[in-house]
Amino acid sequence: MTETTENVVITIPDKTSFTFHEAATSPSEGEEFVVGHFRELTVKISGSSTSREVKFYAVDEKGEKTALSGTNKTDLQLATSTLNTNEYWDFDIGGIFKVLFEVIEVNGDVSVKGIAVS
Repeated sequence: MTETTENVVITIPDKTSFTFHEAATSPSEGEEFVVGHFRELTVKISGSSTSREVKFYAVDEKGEKTALSGTNKTDLQLATSTLNTNEYWDFDIGGIFKVLFEVIEVNGDVSVKGIAVS
């Protein structure tokens, strides 16, 4: 979407929210997000779990998973998974078909929710 103000064109990014896991209490791949025209994804991992492991994946058109590296917004470290909770992660998803965040193990519950921006 664009807006014009006095011959200046301003592009306003499109965004959407997506839930990969909602209070998951057992291992699962969760929901896959079809990237489409979106370029960036910020994900929040939260919940009451005392332990958890979440792995980050890109998924191609054939369904093959490949580790996806994200940047932890707290310490700017790159990783393809996390054992922590109550943290935000940024991902460059331009050119990727789908992404998913697999809960490998969890003791309690964990939620993984994201906002994608074009």
